[in-house]
Amino acid sequence: MTADARPVTAVTAPSTLSRIYGLGSVFGKTLRDSRRATIAIAGVIGLLLIVVSRAITSEFATPESRQQIGDLVEAVPPIMQGLAGKPVNVESLGGYIQYKYGGFFPLMTALWSILALSGTLAAEVHRGSMEIVAASAMTRRQIALQKLVGHVLVMTLAMAVIFVAAAVAGSAFAQLPGDTISVGASLGYAVWLGLMALVAGSLAFALAPFVGRGSAAGIAGAVMFAGFILNGYQTAIPELAPFANLTWFGWTTDHLPLAGQFDWASLGLVAVVTVALFVGGIEAFARRDLGQTSAVPTPGLPRALVGLRGPASRATGELLPTALAWGLGLGIFGLVMGSSSASFVEQLGESTEFSELIGSIFPGIDLATAGGFLQLVFVEFGLILAGLAAATLVGAWAANETSGRIEMLLATPLARVRWALAGGVAVFAGIVVLTALTAVGIALGAISVGGDIATPVAGTLVLGIYALALAGVGLAVGGVFGARFAGPTVALLTILTWLLDFLGPNLDLPDVVQQLALSSHMGLPMVGVWDAVGMAACAVLAVGGAAVGAWGMRRRDIGG
Repeated sequence: MTADARPVTAVTAPSTLSRIYGLGSVFGKTLRDSRRATIAIAGVIGLLLIVVSRAITSEFATPESRQQIGDLVEAVPPIMQGLAGKPVNVESLGGYIQYKYGGFFPLMTALWSILALSGTLAAEVHRGSMEIVAASAMTRRQIALQKLVGHVLVMTLAMAVIFVAAAVAGSAFAQLPGDTISVGASLGYAVWLGLMALVAGSLAFALAPFVGRGSAAGIAGAVMFAGFILNGYQTAIPELAPFANLTWFGWTTDHLPLAGQFDWASLGLVAVVTVALFVGGIEAFARRDLGQTSAVPTPGLPRALVGLRGPASRATGELLPTALAWGLGLGIFGLVMGSSSASFVEQLGESTEFSELIGSIFPGIDLATAGGFLQLVFVEFGLILAGLAAATLVGAWAANETSGRIEMLLATPLARVRWALAGGVAVFAGIVVLTALTAVGIALGAISVGGDIATPVAGTLVLGIYALALAGVGLAVGGVFGARFAGPTVALLTILTWLLDFLGPNLDLPDVVQQLALSSHMGLPMVGVWDAVGMAACAVLAVGGAAVGAWGMRRRDIGG
């Protein structure tokens, strides 16, 4: 009998650099997991600030051209200014950026924060990995705090890049007196942008321990979009002001740093609310049982949708609550916009110059109707929301694979292709539901002001067709490359398409590049003008995407 006398190798702890990179600490892992999103958000917004600044100063290089901008913005009725924001010092570079572009960037950063903070704890609990971490010497509060600090740090780093980009743009491209964007203005904008993102994410973070990741993200996203829309129209529709002022968009409506107007007190209020929600989320995670959540109350499902009649029925039943939530949100948005058309028509009649301008852009179209107004103010933003709704539904379909649930489903006689096609049918059914609810909202809004109802209601179908196309792309990506890429691909495609469609004309991009945006081929559906080529392209993407996704599922490993 012999004894093994080999020396025992000592276990060494990870170095400080390794901990920061993601080995040996929850904080480091959070930084590592967030690196791609941080680079993407900081790079896209920073680059846009520089590119837009260069384009503005190149196209409007004289005092006369800047005055024309001011005159045009002044001629726009308040109801049309809406989502663009308050026009303050629009003749200057910073003021024009703040008015035309600056107000949209918080939606991008807030979506990132909501998706990250709603799942930073809840997703690991759902996967079962949190039990292993919680069994270590770390307390739950320490786990939650390290996750939270990691996200706040990467958000700070992203805002630092945006701060530098704004300052560089305001210094390098300043052409006329007042164009220079000061360091203080750049800092004020970056701080505001970061806080607007964190407060939205903090709401999702606080709700996730109670209602789960999906519902928390949905509620926080709904509050964010509602606040953005209500704040945009509260000046033109004073009845919306009390509701707008319940959100952080209403609190900070007078903070326009790039235009030289500051309201630091409002940022202090946002910071206080953010910290309070963070503390609430930490305590909820520390005190509640892991994975114990309460379902958001929803109506009971018909028997055919409870999941007892095959994979399509089960998948449709799972996605129906999400579709109903998005449909109600879009429907309410359409109702508010439709019922506001009377104010638009009245203000349009008071502004002859603006009426002539709009008439030259949309010749032969009667904009003094509910459909005309909805085409101007509802469709573009409605397409964004429809795309994000498609991303949510595709992500929910993909969760069967990312959570490991698909192994149990495929252990039955259910074939891969049938599962993939059933999931695609369920996603498409969810889009049909949300489109129908949106049409109901549009119809009620049009009824409230009288006039043609059928045309704008039929035009609502474009939102559903567009969402089907994006969902088809997500199903194809999920089937071929892996489910984890499906939802993010649709969300990214939605944002990139909007940016291309929105910024293309302003940046004077080649027409062939602008035509790549699918949203530019939707026609003017709210007034009865349809783009047949665009509709056909959407149909091909939807049906073809589902077929490609099913084909891809046959050829790759599950979880790959």
